[in-house]
Amino acid sequence: MKSMKVDMKKYSLVLILIGMMIVCSLLNSSFMSGTNLMNILKQVSIVTICSFAQGMIIITGDIDLSIGYLAGMAGTFACIVFVATQNLFLAFMVGVLIGAVVGAINGLFVAYFKLPAFIVTLAMQTVCFGIICRYTGGQNVYKIGDFKALGQSTVAGLIPITVVFMVIMFIITHVILKYTKFGRYLYAIGGNKEAAIAAGIQVVKVKWSAFIISGVFAAIAGMVMMGRLNAGIPSEGQGYETDAITATVIGGTSFAGGAGTAFGTFLGSVIIGVLNNIMNLMGVDSYIQMITKGFIIIGAVLVDSLSKQGKTSIKIMASSSDAKKTK
Repeated sequence: MKSMKVDMKKYSLVLILIGMMIVCSLLNSSFMSGTNLMNILKQVSIVTICSFAQGMIIITGDIDLSIGYLAGMAGTFACIVFVATQNLFLAFMVGVLIGAVVGAINGLFVAYFKLPAFIVTLAMQTVCFGIICRYTGGQNVYKIGDFKALGQSTVAGLIPITVVFMVIMFIITHVILKYTKFGRYLYAIGGNKEAAIAAGIQVVKVKWSAFIISGVFAAIAGMVMMGRLNAGIPSEGQGYETDAITATVIGGTSFAGGAGTAFGTFLGSVIIGVLNNIMNLMGVDSYIQMITKGFIIIGAVLVDSLSKQGKTSIKIMASSSDAKKTK
C-alpha cells in the first residue's frame, strides 16, 4: 500500500497534465493539433531553460530574481557582438561569459558575504537592465542576420531549434542533479545546511558554482529568445524569473530547499504552457492570465508548506512515541 502512494505522488504531475490536455481538447477543438502542441513546446522552451536555472538555486534554499534581466542583457550583447563580427560562435560564447560573470557576482555576495539571495539578485535586476540600456541607449538591436538561427531554425526540418536547446538543457540539468556529487551537495545544502557543513561539504563553493551555472543557463535562454525574436531587445527578459519560479514550484521543487527534479520542472513548465495556450485560444484577457499565474504560485507554495508541516508533525509524533516506548 505504501509503494502505491509513492507511485501516485511521483506521477501526479503527469496525471494532472494529461487531465488538463483532455479538458483543453474539449474546450477547443484545435488544441490537440500537432501544430498547436509543437507551438506549446516552442513557447515554453525559453521559460523552461530559465526554470532549470532557477530550480538548482531553489534546491539550495535560495532564489535568483535576476534570471530574466540577465537573459535580456546577455542575449542583446550577444546580438551586438554578432552584428559587429558575423561570428556566431564568438557571439554565443560572449553571451555565456556574461552569464557566468553575473552568476559569479551573485554567488560571491550570497555565498561568500552571506547576503540574502533575494536582495542581491533583486539588485542585480537593476544592474543588468541599467548596463544594457546604457550601452544601447535603450534601443533595440535589429538586422541580426544569421543570429536568428538560434531561435528560428529547425533540426531535420521538423523540430524547432528552441525545443532542441530545451532538451539539451534538460539532459544537462538531469545529469547534474541525479548523477553527480555536485547535485547531491545541492540537495544536502538545501535540506540541512548545518549537516552539510558537518559532513565536510564546501557549502560556499557549491552555492557559488550553482549561481554561475544559473547565470550561464539564463544567458543561453536569452540568446535563444533573441534569435526567436530576430532582434536584441533588452527589456524582453522581464518577467521570466516569475514564470521560472512558477514552473519550478509547480514541478515540485520546495521553496524550503532540498527537493526538486529536472523532470518535475519540465512538467511544471509544460503545465503553465498548456494553461497559457488554452487561455489564449479562448481569448482570455492577458491581465486575467497574470492574476491566474499569481494564484497558481500561491497555491503551489501553500501545498508545499502544508506537506512540509504534515511531515514534521508525523516526525514529532513518531519521536514522542519512541520516547514513551523507551520509558
